[in-house]
Amino acid sequence: MKISCTPISMAQAMKNGEMDLEGFINFCAELGTDGIDVMDSKSYPWCWRDPERELKELPGYLQKAGMNLAAFACGNDFTKKDDDAFKENVEKVKNALREAGNAGAPLVRIFGGKHPHPNAGGELPHSKAIERVLQGIEECLPEAEKFGVALALENHGCMPGHSYEIARIIRRFNSPYVKCMFDVANFIANNMDEIEDPLRAYENVRGDIIHVHFKDFAVAAPDSGRRVAACVAGDGLVPLRQFAAMLEADGFQGYCSLEYEASAVCPEREGVTKSIEYMKEIRKVQEVLPDK
Repeated sequence: MKISCTPISMAQAMKNGEMDLEGFINFCAELGTDGIDVMDSKSYPWCWRDPERELKELPGYLQKAGMNLAAFACGNDFTKKDDDAFKENVEKVKNALREAGNAGAPLVRIFGGKHPHPNAGGELPHSKAIERVLQGIEECLPEAEKFGVALALENHGCMPGHSYEIARIIRRFNSPYVKCMFDVANFIANNMDEIEDPLRAYENVRGDIIHVHFKDFAVAAPDSGRRVAACVAGDGLVPLRQFAAMLEADGFQGYCSLEYEASAVCPEREGVTKSIEYMKEIRKVQEVLPDK
């Protein structure tokens, strides 16, 4: 189990100027992660102080800290009704692929978009939204092939949210450059129209997973109007240890990247530290268990 961390985990510190990209890399190195994720400069400007300079210096930051670049991430939305807005999002992904390719990242996490579910805020009916997702991937795939960077489609909210949707989209392209970014907790997220057992979902896409988001959700307060609430990894109801055991059994070679979102419950530095320690302990368990 190779451990990474996404800048989302330290978003508050980066947005308020307490931590820059190099500081994030060094923080993760101190925690003992194997790598870090990076967010593209167009979708996530708060990750960068000077994108042009930092993109050039990123390999040096990583080498100095003894870290690997696990993934890039793009914050696109292919499900735009307006054609110009759709094209803007295609260009956003293409830009992320160029940044990732130049930095040596193996993949770019992409979203499909938004579902018309009330908590998701999509503009198109489900079927039309899926068509837009397919169109967006189709238009970005040549750029992915050019830079040797995979498009890693995340189960983000509802579009696509379910494992059968992701599996069939990947099958449609049948390309080493279209894979799954598997968020183990998102299958029960608040903006899912129907929840899905994360372990069942894993069974459906296990052969196509290239990267993992590792996080936890607890049952939300009864008066919150929400199904779940983010928490420190290991404190919630997502079957993280069982999931890690399945990855281990399958010989998964990608990264499990912490995406900590529970700063309202536990401050970022403390919550990220506790969550990474939990992930490291899960890894130790897999190491000491006898082989099958």
